[in-house]
Amino acid sequence: MSIIAFNQNLLIWVFLAVAPSMFFEFAIMKSMAFVMMPISNNIKNDRFLLFLQTDTRIHGDSDDDENDAYCSNQCQCRRQVFLDILRQSASAVTVIGGFPRVSHGLAAITIPPLESLTKYDLPRNFLQDAAFAQGMSVGMIDYEKESYPTKKKLFRQLFESLSSNRNKDSNDNNINMKETVIVEVGMGSFPNALYYEHQHGLDIIGIDPNDRMEGYAKDSASRAGLLSNNMGNSLRIVHGVSETLPLEDNSCDAVVCTLTLCSVTDPIRSVSEIKRVLKPGGIFLFWEQVLSQTDNKLANYQIEMTPSQVKRADGCHLDRKTGDVIRSAGFQSVDLQYIELKEFGFLNPTVCGIATA
Repeated sequence: MSIIAFNQNLLIWVFLAVAPSMFFEFAIMKSMAFVMMPISNNIKNDRFLLFLQTDTRIHGDSDDDENDAYCSNQCQCRRQVFLDILRQSASAVTVIGGFPRVSHGLAAITIPPLESLTKYDLPRNFLQDAAFAQGMSVGMIDYEKESYPTKKKLFRQLFESLSSNRNKDSNDNNINMKETVIVEVGMGSFPNALYYEHQHGLDIIGIDPNDRMEGYAKDSASRAGLLSNNMGNSLRIVHGVSETLPLEDNSCDAVVCTLTLCSVTDPIRSVSEIKRVLKPGGIFLFWEQVLSQTDNKLANYQIEMTPSQVKRADGCHLDRKTGDVIRSAGFQSVDLQYIELKEFGFLNPTVCGIATA
């Protein structure tokens, strides 16, 4: 099954664009079934999932069995052609502004190469995603409270650096944060929203593979006052994975990544992608749970518990050395500190800081 997430208005444009190619050979349609379903509770303004269920023929007849290999190859070819057409059509719709709908968008959302999507944007269990999204929205409150003092300092440093960069590029001393693109990789339920309070003119892009997080993220943004009309901010939440970000090179002023690199498939590639999309001098703020550097007993326990943690916590690895990955990524500078929280067991060891592209 191939699964593609679209804005509901975009679906109309896509089908108009691809219909001639779809019906040119009716055999394509014989092996496909289409289902649309909402991916959050807000059906009216939400995106929908387009399911392409292919190769659904039930084998049983001996004549059919003789042609299984041939039919399988034909279905694969037709499906590939269809997906290529669909991807190209979606790209065209993005250019004319059909996706996504925002008040203002400074950075273009792109469609990553199909090969990368196939490798890294893996199929997901929607029921598990829904349960995990709800759990993260309410189950990390105490963790965020303990993290707050250090995180607040990091975000203050982030916005001060961005403001300084903007002032260097303009003679207007009142430019503040106008026209600043900030990307949250692994936005989740957007627990970082409170650190954006009082910021104006931001184009915030949240990227997450779990589409069920979107409603919680928007709620967090609303509670923080980010979406008030007088703030001039925009929030776009886009389906995507860190290993192949749907953004152009040198398109972002800052990237924020908190409790994300522990769960990605390829941390090295993910950090490389973050560096790719940052503008020269752009800021990377990170906060990641890591393998203990001070307690061998705890480190061994983290290693032992990682397989079960991966299964129950959306791929979270307790035994990663993410600080080493960031230091080796080729940033101009890396201001990294290792800290240990007090009340969260194997989640206590943390690396956090700011890197400059």
